[in-house]
Amino acid sequence: MNVNKYIKKQALGYSAMLIVGLSALFIGYILKLETHAMSGIAIGFIPVGIGGLVIMLYSRNNPAMYRNIEIEADERNMFIRDRTGATAFWITFWYISALTILSNVVKLSQDQYGFFTLIFMIAVYFLMLFINISKY
Repeated sequence: MNVNKYIKKQALGYSAMLIVGLSALFIGYILKLETHAMSGIAIGFIPVGIGGLVIMLYSRNNPAMYRNIEIEADERNMFIRDRTGATAFWITFWYISALTILSNVVKLSQDQYGFFTLIFMIAVYFLMLFINISKY
């Protein structure tokens, strides 16, 4: 993939994230709808959008960062990331399905389920990433 095209695509995605975050901030604090939820969305989306935009715009003029993005846009790396994400999704899907079926047997609060699920998702993703890197 052309690196300049990849940078533009990434910058567009980060711009969309920034717009979603600013919209959530507007909806939560100006329109007074679901203030807590909208502030959480805004806190998540705005920094990621700004950070990603800064990195993408800075990388255009920095040869070392440009080279890193060139490596990131490589077909092999994209294949590994896509395969890892798909596999991790299905493993997590079956994990959540099993937890739902066993919810009457295993007595955990919803917060504990959420915490364990987040830890499980991270562990599965990185485990699959290491497996796919060594495999491909």
